[in-house]
Amino acid sequence: MQTFDQKVVLVTGASSGIGRATCRELAARGASVILLARREAGMQETMSAMPEEQALAIKTDLSDLASLPAMVEQARAWKGHIDGFIHCAGAGARARLRDVTTESMLRCMRVNVFSFVEIVRKLMRLKKNTDLLQVVAISSLAAMGHDKQLIAYGASKAALETAAKIMAVELASRSTLVNLIRPAFVNTPMNTGADATLGDFTTRLEESGYQPLGIISPEEVAQMAVYLVSPAAVHISGAIFPINGGVPC
Repeated sequence: MQTFDQKVVLVTGASSGIGRATCRELAARGASVILLARREAGMQETMSAMPEEQALAIKTDLSDLASLPAMVEQARAWKGHIDGFIHCAGAGARARLRDVTTESMLRCMRVNVFSFVEIVRKLMRLKKNTDLLQVVAISSLAAMGHDKQLIAYGASKAALETAAKIMAVELASRSTLVNLIRPAFVNTPMNTGADATLGDFTTRLEESGYQPLGIISPEEVAQMAVYLVSPAAVHISGAIFPINGGVPC
């Protein structure tokens, strides 16, 4: 198992789902973790399974792009460096084309794409060119256009993939690695339960066979994310790793 002693990783979407699982997996391997999310109570629940000295929670609204540079400076001041950034936050809701609005599109873009770009921009300004920075963004199979009523969400994830791949090329000479994970439907609050914004897919997947290997656990995605900010992944950049549940990609 790769250990992360002295490594500091920034994680968005830390209050639930993939973000929560990622924070806990990082802490279990010895990393110091900066948790970012809108829901403070959710971040506190995430940290309940982490050593107190390894966690810093910063309440953050990623859609407030103007606030992000100061937030990154605050996060970096905690240990004096940030070595990894994992963007797990996501926003989106199912809607037919007739119900899609410019604002719903922008909401997805602000959280899923614009905040990611802004945080990486600030991290690059703060670090030395020779200091290694490993960046991971959680995309979605929705970026491939396999499902209906996901125009805003799917378009934002497709934009995220393109932005990250171009970053990987542009930032390679500055010791920065950028990779993506593209999961199919994951057992997170966005996808399961009465309050799921993307719709409860549990029954649908069982009945339709759309995702033949079943719904994916957040921990499985987290393990891939943690691998991509580990010392074992220093020659990987610009790649997309599918966790597809058996769905053809």
